[in-house]
Amino acid sequence: MVGAVLVIGAGIGGIKCSLDLAESGFKVYLSDRSPNIGGTLAQLDKWFPDNHCGMCKILPIFSRDESSQFCLRRGLFHPNIEILPLSTVEKVEGEAGDFLVTLSVKPRGVTEEKCIGCDLCAQVCPVEVESEFNEGLVSRKAIYLRHPLAMPNSYTIDWDSCTKCGDCVERCPTAAIDLSQEEEIRSLEVGAIVLATGFEEFRPQPLTQYGYKRYPNVVTSIELERMLSASGPFRGRLVRPSDGEAPRSMAFLQCVGSRDRERDYCSSACCMYALKEAMLAKEKNPELDVHIFFMDLRAFGKGYHRYYEKAKDDLGIKFTRCRIPQIKQEPKTKDLLLTAKAEDGGLTRHQFELVVLSVGQTPPPHFPELSKVLGLDLNRWGFCKINEFSPAETSREGIYVCGSASAPKDIADTLVEASAAACQASILLSSQRNRLVGTKIYPEEVDVREQEARVAVFLCRCGEEIAAAVNMQEMIELARGLPSVLYVEEIPYLCLKDAVADMKERIKDEKANRVVLAACSAFPYERLFIEAIRDVGLNPSLLQLVDLREQLSWIHRDRQQAATEKGKSLLTIAIEKLRSQEPLPLLCQGVERQGLVIGGGLAGLIAALSLAEQGFEAHLVERAADLGGNLRDIYATLERGDPQALLKGLIKKVEENPLIYLHKETEVIEASGYAGNFEAILKDKNSMLHPIKVGAIIIATGGEQYQPTEYRYGESEGIITQRELEGRLASGELDSKELRSVVMIQCVGSREKERPYCSRVCCSQALKNSLNLKEKNPEVDIFILYRDMMSYGFKEEHYTEARERGVIFINYEVDHKPEVKTNGEALQVQVIDPVLGGTLKIEPDLVVLSPAIIPNDNRKLAQMLNLELNEEGFFKEAEVKFRPVDFLKEGVFLCGLAHSPREITETIAQAQAAAQRAASLLARERLESGRVVSEVNERRCSGCELCISVCPYDARVKDEEKGVVAVIEALCQGCGACAAVCPNDAAKLRGFTDRQVFSMVDAAV
Repeated sequence: MVGAVLVIGAGIGGIKCSLDLAESGFKVYLSDRSPNIGGTLAQLDKWFPDNHCGMCKILPIFSRDESSQFCLRRGLFHPNIEILPLSTVEKVEGEAGDFLVTLSVKPRGVTEEKCIGCDLCAQVCPVEVESEFNEGLVSRKAIYLRHPLAMPNSYTIDWDSCTKCGDCVERCPTAAIDLSQEEEIRSLEVGAIVLATGFEEFRPQPLTQYGYKRYPNVVTSIELERMLSASGPFRGRLVRPSDGEAPRSMAFLQCVGSRDRERDYCSSACCMYALKEAMLAKEKNPELDVHIFFMDLRAFGKGYHRYYEKAKDDLGIKFTRCRIPQIKQEPKTKDLLLTAKAEDGGLTRHQFELVVLSVGQTPPPHFPELSKVLGLDLNRWGFCKINEFSPAETSREGIYVCGSASAPKDIADTLVEASAAACQASILLSSQRNRLVGTKIYPEEVDVREQEARVAVFLCRCGEEIAAAVNMQEMIELARGLPSVLYVEEIPYLCLKDAVADMKERIKDEKANRVVLAACSAFPYERLFIEAIRDVGLNPSLLQLVDLREQLSWIHRDRQQAATEKGKSLLTIAIEKLRSQEPLPLLCQGVERQGLVIGGGLAGLIAALSLAEQGFEAHLVERAADLGGNLRDIYATLERGDPQALLKGLIKKVEENPLIYLHKETEVIEASGYAGNFEAILKDKNSMLHPIKVGAIIIATGGEQYQPTEYRYGESEGIITQRELEGRLASGELDSKELRSVVMIQCVGSREKERPYCSRVCCSQALKNSLNLKEKNPEVDIFILYRDMMSYGFKEEHYTEARERGVIFINYEVDHKPEVKTNGEALQVQVIDPVLGGTLKIEPDLVVLSPAIIPNDNRKLAQMLNLELNEEGFFKEAEVKFRPVDFLKEGVFLCGLAHSPREITETIAQAQAAAQRAASLLARERLESGRVVSEVNERRCSGCELCISVCPYDARVKDEEKGVVAVIEALCQGCGACAAVCPNDAAKLRGFTDRQVFSMVDAAV
């Protein structure tokens, strides 16, 4: 067994999986064919359903001193992760636990350690090609930086375009460019492999009816993302490619490259990103007329339906249910003419100034070859084939998959699967945890608390990048004249290896105890400089970085005097802060290395097993007498899986696992504490109390089916729910051959004012039961009355199959619901048929309702653990997109129906994800805080608890004995909310004392 994992693909899924593995004590190699990490996500500015950026929220909460806390668009730094850009897997030998992987690494043509990202090489390069990052809307050079925030920020040569003229070599000030670099072969020994290769956007050129690449104002959704982005070719201005003018009208065409004969699957995210892009476009121009043409509006995720309603009702975005067969261009204006065919068969004509094709997800072009190398089976659409009841597993043991490599999906589901894949790899390699990783040993820190401040200042010229805009001599003279400054030096390139070594020697020789580095942005080099400071025995808090390039010279290049004065101010502020800066320690606390799982349904069973199989003890608490929850009433899946066999196997594993303590007919009556140190009291059926201590808690309390009050449910034996139909068919109580006609009504209690969310499973249940009926009785007439069929992903195939088998689908609007009438045992359903243009009357043998999934009553548990619930009563996660199984209260995690409605496969993935997040915590012997955390001056604290109420991380508690507030340092994120609200000036942030802040302000003015 080898305690290392190769993650193939450095998009958001690969990054998340790598972080979870690295935080759990495994060495990770993160490989990508691109020169930079980020994948498709790097091209996007914002994400639904909040229209914000939040990539950084996946960064580690604990031990933040060891890893970067920067924007993930700029880069990823973690001591246990080695990033391998420009690499391709060529061969995989061995077996699970002991793979030998051969990688080919393409030459960058630029030595990363020497490149300073000055862009001078690109300025002299004579070759221009289309920028793939900006989707061909603008050009780039043959030597280039993939995107403005790319990390590493060293340039890359596009060998297919480079003429090797040598102009860049001559211009490079640090001799970083090497045109003779050759491909490198690397061999890696790893125990597991995770496939996170993501997707490629469908290229719509073959669909000639849309005029893409012929009509300039027809663009794809990913092109629109770049057009809307502030870092894009138009600096965030929404303009028409044909003339650069702002459009007054635009249309979105859905399902381009999805849900057709060649690709009979739904790409799952397109409806939502069309909504997002439409809303962002409306933000830029509120008068813009936006129209979305769709077949089914698949807003099935948590919070997605509310997002759709906001777009429709608040922003006035128009929606038309139809598929556009063709686009024509008006030659003079370049406007676009659309002919729409509505459900009633009529034709409508529209004219727009910009048309966006919402393109689907397809496997990357290299994916078939990579799959052959890995020895993996693919499905009919070219995606990785998975096990329905173990969604991270592939056809080869020891190789796991996440994200769109296995099926089209959005960010939230990708991140859940990324953690699930990390969980599976961690289970396989649990015996090798922490074998290949360790903490670097630094010299003992010099105790400077009793010493006077001795500040060394190093100013970097960055060649002429800084020096051309800033008078460096004035900066040097200013620094030499400031109090406590004993040494000042100007360095041509501070980031180079030799310069860092020289700097360390100067610090030692001068016995400096505080250091200011005035150079370029901290993002690429902060880790390098912190290591240098620690190597000479100084605490990292005694280092201050001043950005003289990105924040100064690049934006004031033509105003040297103003730039110099600003630089002087920035330098003075940094020195003033350091003069009174004390070394800030890392505070540690122990961890109770066992978990508590609340809920014994499918999610709880999977979560408990996933912890135990990684070697952690788990208490599984279920208030009912039997395990299984809702899974006990499900007898088949849409994909023909056997949930009862799954449940039987899970219960057997749980009951036989010595690390799982099973508490049936038991409830959690008290719980308190914080990450790594929770205390809970369990009450069993005999009212006996059992106190336990755990390091992490997983909430898996499930949900239940809504009991309908609509459609005369309960008035007739012929009006039943989908679950009742499934149970009767499985038990033989209902003979399907006696049925002549069945009507199924969707969205019963869902997607309405009282419950404005999609219950996600209902359409799959209807398809499953209708196909089951058709298999047993092909002559039965089945009508499914729906609002939008949520057959996302590969469920679309079953939707197609149902139509081919004769199931009739009739769309209805919420304002014109079907009407159910009873006359004794006879039933009648009336519904407005949009195709016929009139009311259809059906006399079925059965009316089958698809009721909502609703949460259990979670209020007591939420109050006990200080957790939030959303408007519908489901638990509210820390962040819907990037922390879908975490709470803001660290150490508590979430999965299953307690989170939101979801399918069996999705519940399994989410439970594994929650377990992995808990395991990342339990794998630690201790938790380390950040250096900048809050503290309390107990003499000034009145115990008013205002700071407790505003702390978003539950890092403050009341010490009842002392009557004052105490800080849990490991949970504190240093946000400063407590310091802002404290009326007595008792709450402070370490490193930001009043003396420091006021002296910095004085220096600034």
